[in-house]
Amino acid sequence: MGFTLKSSYALRALYKMAKSTREGKDKLSLVEIVQGNEIPRDFLEKIFGELRQAGIIKAVRGRYGGYCLARPANEILLRDVILKLDKPMNSYPCLQQNGKCLEDPNCTVKYVWFKLYNAMMRELGSMTLENLLEYGDKIAQNPLESNEMKENLK
Repeated sequence: MGFTLKSSYALRALYKMAKSTREGKDKLSLVEIVQGNEIPRDFLEKIFGELRQAGIIKAVRGRYGGYCLARPANEILLRDVILKLDKPMNSYPCLQQNGKCLEDPNCTVKYVWFKLYNAMMRELGSMTLENLLEYGDKIAQNPLESNEMKENLK
């Protein structure tokens, strides 16, 4: 399995929650979160169940309840969100079996998958929800520069 819509939906929802928190509104309802995000409400509810389990968000019960971040945005690593919801590159048996190739014990191709996986995890482990907010701010300030930023990400 690789990256799925679960991670994409989760990151979009968490971004909206972090932005709302920064603007002084500490919790949002599911309806508020999906509004303008094109995220299926029922699916987001299931995703939020997993994110609650991971301690990334909290549910606030009651008439004026909703969801809020369990920690500040600068403490929420994108890697933690993605690994909770998806198993990137888990379709390669050597990654599933901790480096033991079931087809060829002398397999050298696993080196490629481990190197890619480690680089991806290192990069995701250095990115926080706060970084997404900063990137969103830059795009909002100058939408034309967003193409330049995309080039810098390559």
